[in-house]
Amino acid sequence: MDFDAVKQRRALQSRSYVSLAPNLIHLKTAYGHHEAAFEVEAGIASVTFYHGDPVQSAELLMAAAEAVTAEDRSITSVVFEGHQASLPPHIADAGGRLDSAILWQWPSLWLPQLSYPLPPVQEMTAGRYHPRRPAKPKGTIYRRFIPWLEREITFTVADPETDLAAFHRWMNDEQVNTIWEDAGSIDKHREILEERIADPHVLPLIGSFADIPFGYFEVYWAKENRLGPFYDADDYDRGWHVAIGEPGYRGKKWISAWLPSLMHFIFLDDPRTKRIVGEPRASHEQQIRNLDRSGFAKVKHFDFPHKRALLVMLGRERFFGDRLWVPAS
Repeated sequence: MDFDAVKQRRALQSRSYVSLAPNLIHLKTAYGHHEAAFEVEAGIASVTFYHGDPVQSAELLMAAAEAVTAEDRSITSVVFEGHQASLPPHIADAGGRLDSAILWQWPSLWLPQLSYPLPPVQEMTAGRYHPRRPAKPKGTIYRRFIPWLEREITFTVADPETDLAAFHRWMNDEQVNTIWEDAGSIDKHREILEERIADPHVLPLIGSFADIPFGYFEVYWAKENRLGPFYDADDYDRGWHVAIGEPGYRGKKWISAWLPSLMHFIFLDDPRTKRIVGEPRASHEQQIRNLDRSGFAKVKHFDFPHKRALLVMLGRERFFGDRLWVPAS
């Protein structure tokens, strides 16, 4: 069977899954409803479908593998009873076993639009030598079903026309302003959004749960960022900032969804990105604990002009090898 990535993106843009009982899942995809049971032994999940024939659907098999591995770090690979040949050869081994670390690095399962890497043409910006960055995407760039919340998370490129009111309200929230220090008028916030959108090194995003916007995120290329001079930044290192604007979406259960999902997006967006970095305020103990639980290593303290910061770093190999898309228990 030829594996059509365009068809896969279309088919898998919307999917969900729930546990009906231990080791029994119900899948809902563009191919309909399916039930599958699985048994786990020595980190290998063996999956059997009860309803529907997935033999001609690699997309459905991969959706089932996602469901099985979405909440359990102990599962390192998945096999399908009687359907191994339906998987594309470049994602499964000769025995039909699908490695979870390969599955979760397959961009078109979660990215509705793929940003293929540009050739590494170098250029200079403000005295910093770095690769030319790709054009900014528009619209939704990541979607993932979160089984423990039973809802979908999406990241969408910020748009001043549709997102300004929420961004303005969030930046004037007392808790957000304590960190961001960007409270002000709606005109000020329009200028901030327009500046971020125009800046090639920053991708401003709106995070939503079940189509309800809850926060603002910035993903940036570290080499051109203010952080770049404070460590030996790789050409494709990326960092991020976050402002959770809606108070009802603060707390552990929400962080367990948006934080690994944002890291997942960053690693999927460019396969050359080996490290994700951050620079939380050194005194922000709760944020640092959250990062520590999410796999970030503490590298060093350093001083920005406006704050004392802690450099933290998450490696691609750590994220996928330790299956950190599953939150810490």
